[in-house]
Amino acid sequence: MRKIAFSDQNLPIDCPLSVRTSIQTGKLVSGDELLRMIEQCTGRLLPEKARSIVRLALIAPVKTAGRPSGFSAAADLALKRVDQRYPALLRYEQRKKDRLLKCGKAALKGESPSLLAYERLLRHMKDEFGPITREALKNKHSEWRNGYFHSAENHIDSEDYDAEIERLFPALPES
Repeated sequence: MRKIAFSDQNLPIDCPLSVRTSIQTGKLVSGDELLRMIEQCTGRLLPEKARSIVRLALIAPVKTAGRPSGFSAAADLALKRVDQRYPALLRYEQRKKDRLLKCGKAALKGESPSLLAYERLLRHMKDEFGPITREALKNKHSEWRNGYFHSAENHIDSEDYDAEIERLFPALPES
């Protein structure tokens, strides 16, 4: 059995396809990627003057219409179902606590009917929310109900991260 060098075992990257895919998906394409694509298509190296100009080129990502990439419609629908089911479960847990108190049995300390209702919701909807605590579900539900879940103040402008960092963490005044 003969040995083949590792570099010979890999297929070459199809640069035109890679660049086309990046542009179509709205990703940044650097000048180095463009240079690689041009040289792969022509089969020869460009002169150094042309290479330096192409390296400076940059195809910026294209913003597309539609929902923001971080938007989760599934979470929105799941929270709507939580909002519909929560009042009935809260009444059920409150009646259960009242029955225990009538019988003379003490309910578990620190177990409010509200948290028990959220715990029951998590058990039934574990596929939608994953491994979160009942307090986290309570906070998410509260944010969703009060309109903070999709508010404009949570939107981060990806064009200027430095300004966003400055806004969130202002510089300390020099004394």
